Amino acid sequence: MTISHTYPFPPGGPSKIDRLLQGSFDLHHHGYPEISFDCKTRMEDVDEMSIARNAGMTGVVLKSHMFPTVGRAYHLKNLVPGLEIYPSITLNYTVGGLNPMAIEVAAKQGAKILFMPTWSAENDIERGGMSHHLSHFIDRAESKLKPSKGIRLTDSHGKLTAECRECLDAARQYGMTVCSGHVSPQESIALADGAKDYGIEEVIFSHPDSNSVGANLQEIKDMCALGAVCEFCALGCLPAFQRIKVKDFVNIMSEISPDKVILTTDYFFEWAPPASETMRMLIGSFLMLGVPEADVRKMVRTNPARLLGLTEADLENIAQKQAAQALVDGRPVF
Repeated sequence: MTISHTYPFPPGGPSKIDRLLQGSFDLHHHGYPEISFDCKTRMEDVDEMSIARNAGMTGVVLKSHMFPTVGRAYHLKNLVPGLEIYPSITLNYTVGGLNPMAIEVAAKQGAKILFMPTWSAENDIERGGMSHHLSHFIDRAESKLKPSKGIRLTDSHGKLTAECRECLDAARQYGMTVCSGHVSPQESIALADGAKDYGIEEVIFSHPDSNSVGANLQEIKDMCALGAVCEFCALGCLPAFQRIKVKDFVNIMSEISPDKVILTTDYFFEWAPPASETMRMLIGSFLMLGVPEADVRKMVRTNPARLLGLTEADLENIAQKQAAQALVDGRPVF
């Protein structure tokens, strides 16, 4: 396999969009295979990750709706040196649902992000979110995924269940970042509040604009008031979905502060561009709508790095390693 070490810049060289893409993180990125061999992505993981590295991105979090991405991340890091690739685990039925032992196993193999249930969440099933998409590929999904079978984080009184709390304790023990997944806004608020009992001051409110979650602006504000960071996914703006306009993201950002936002791609599907290009489109759109470069940098670099537990010293060490690898590969050093 021959991996390209070049990245095409606009005429005249890298623009300010490219400079913001350089050093960025994507905390929500799917790979292949995901769900089924029939659910394809635009290109093989090794090629897509190489493009992200060559664009100067710092790191990517690999997500799967099915299984921990620890093995995939381990091998990709060896195949694509010069890009930080972080594995994760999503608490769907394929790992036993709210399963603290699965969290521990994933964490001991490098998992940095814990996603609460997605297609297994009661809320997602009720709303026809990812669970509905699953039925296009998995024969038993439609008959097995009923709201009564879905996972909830809270009991009938709105309090976090003991199972959810044990998962939070595992996340605390291994220093993992917690994302709300596709649970309801009310459950997400309980999660952000309850996480504080375990010293977890920030959780990520996963794509609250999506049909899988269905949050309104007040619920987003309530989450951020509890310390949560709101995720804006580029995927939702792409033609097949168009569930939200970038200017709506900007309006929400102005209500909650760029300190409370991360931009991600949610890279998925064969028709979607490579994640680095999708992120570049989102960055450029924010700039076009008048968002200052400093605020965009917070949303693609500063905030994601903080959520991953990276210090400025960590970032400097990563930058030095990536620059050294770029020289070995004969790539530009950013």
